[in-house]
Amino acid sequence: MARALMGHLPTSADRYLVAEVARLKVRVRDLEAELADVRAAHESEQLLDELHRITSDASALA
Repeated sequence: MARALMGHLPTSADRYLVAEVARLKVRVRDLEAELADVRAAHESEQLLDELHRITSDASALA
């Protein structure tokens, strides 16, 4: 029975893995936020380009 219980005790490797998973989760969250910012900036650029094109087309017709 003692051997079975010893197999369930956390080891230093388990604690390392828990800390590494937590660090990676934070990194993924940071990268997802950065990606959202880049996508928002890209969408804003596309919108400004489209507005510029529309106003250029309208002034060419006038």
